[in-house]
Amino acid sequence: MAKKPASKKKPGKPLAQRLAADPALVKRYQSDPGLRSKLTGSLERYLTPQQRQSRAVNLRLKAPIAPGSNVTERDLAHEAQAATTVRYGPQDRALAQQLGVAQQTERDTASAYDQYRAALQQHAAMVQSFQQGAQQALQQTAQGITGLGSQEALQMQQAANQQAAQQGVAPAGDLTSLANAAMATRQGVMGTFQGEQALTGAAVNQYADTQANVVAPGQKLSALAQAAGRTKDARQRQTDLATEKGAFNQQFRDTRRQDELKNQLAIQTLGLNQNKAQAETQIATQRIKSQETQTKARLTSQEKQTKARLEEQARQGQLNRENQRRLAALRRKEKGSSSTSSTTDKKAFRDKYGVDLQPTSAHNRARDAVQNAQTAFGQVGKTVKQADGKPHKVTTDDVVNHLRDKGVSNLWIRAGLEMARGGLTPGTAARIHKAGYSVAELGYKMRPAASTPTGAAGYNKGNQPG
Repeated sequence: MAKKPASKKKPGKPLAQRLAADPALVKRYQSDPGLRSKLTGSLERYLTPQQRQSRAVNLRLKAPIAPGSNVTERDLAHEAQAATTVRYGPQDRALAQQLGVAQQTERDTASAYDQYRAALQQHAAMVQSFQQGAQQALQQTAQGITGLGSQEALQMQQAANQQAAQQGVAPAGDLTSLANAAMATRQGVMGTFQGEQALTGAAVNQYADTQANVVAPGQKLSALAQAAGRTKDARQRQTDLATEKGAFNQQFRDTRRQDELKNQLAIQTLGLNQNKAQAETQIATQRIKSQETQTKARLTSQEKQTKARLEEQARQGQLNRENQRRLAALRRKEKGSSSTSSTTDKKAFRDKYGVDLQPTSAHNRARDAVQNAQTAFGQVGKTVKQADGKPHKVTTDDVVNHLRDKGVSNLWIRAGLEMARGGLTPGTAARIHKAGYSVAELGYKMRPAASTPTGAAGYNKGNQPG
C-alpha cells in the first residue's frame, strides 16, 4: 500500500492578525517575558502603558554615555547615586534625625498640654465642689442659728423667772423681743458671710474654669504652632538639600559624560597613531629586509665568483697558502649570519670616510626628507594663486624658504634639488658621506661633476648655504 504523501502545513496568520483577533492571546504575550520580547516595532501597541514605559527606560539605560564607550546610562546612574550618597549622606542623616526629633516633640507637646488641661479641669471641678460644700455648710449654720436663738430665748426667760422668784419679786418681763433682736443680728451677720462666700466662690470657680478651658487650650495651640514651625523648618532644609543633591547629581553626570567622550576620542586618536606607527614600521622593516637581501645577494654573488675562481685554481694545482686561507674564510662566512656583512660595511665606511655610519632609521628619515624636497622642487615654474588672488610663478628660492620653514636641513634641500635635476653631484655625495650617510644605502644615482647645471651652482652661490 502506497504511503500517503505528508500534507503540507498551511502557513498561519501573521502575529499581528492573531493578536488583533484574540484578546486572550494579547494578555498571554503581555504576561510572558519570553513572548513579550517579540512585541517590537508596530506590535508594541499591544503592550500596556507601563510595559512600554519600562521598555523605553531600559533602552535608555542600556545606551552608552559616549560613542564607543562601554559605560551605560545605568552605570552612570549608579556612579552618580554613589557619589551623591558619599557627599550628602551625613547631612541626610542629620536632617532626618532633626525632623524625627521635631515630629516627636510636636506629638509630645500635644500630649503634655492635654494632661496639663486635664489637671486644670480636675482642679476647677474640685474648687466648684468645695464651694458647693461651703455654701451648704453655711446654710446649715444659718438654720442652726435660728433654732439656737429660740432655745436660748426660752432658757433666758426661765432663768429670769427663777431669779425673780428667789428674790420674791414679780416675775421677769417677756424677753422674746430681745431674743428676736439678737437672732436677727446673728442672721444678718451670717447672711453677709454667706454672700461674701458666694462671691468668693464664684470668682474662684471662674478663675479655675478660665485656666482649664481658655488659658490651657491657648497655651497648647501656641506650643503646637512652635513645634510645627520647627518641623516645617526641618522639612524645608530637607527640600533645600534635595535640590542641591539633584544639581550635584546632574553636574556629576555631565562631567562624567564629557570625560568619557574625551577618553574615547583619545583612544581613537591613539589607535590611529598606533596604526600609522605600525604601518611606518612595516614599511621600514620591509625596506631594511629588501636592502639586506640585495646586499646579501650582491655579496653572495661576489663570494661565489671568488670561490669558483679559487676552486678552479685549486683544481689546476695553482693554489698557494693565501688562496687556501681565503677559501677557508669564504666557506666559514658562507655558514655565518647576515650580521657579519653589516658589521663589515660599518667598519669599511668608518675606514673610508672617517665617521660612523648612521643607523637605518636615520637613513629612512633622510630618504623621506629628500623625497619631500624633490617633490617640492617639481613645483618650480608653475603658477599658483596667492592669498590676495594674484598669480605667482613658483621659484627655487620659494621652495627653499618653504622647506627651511618646515625644518628640512640644507643638506637634504640640496640633495632634493639635485635629484629633481637628474642625480647627485660628487660634491653633494661627499657631503652626505661626511654626515655619516651612505649614498648607496639611500639608493641615489650619481652624475658626473661636469654635468652640474648652472642652476645648482647658483643655488650654492645664492642666499642658500652650500
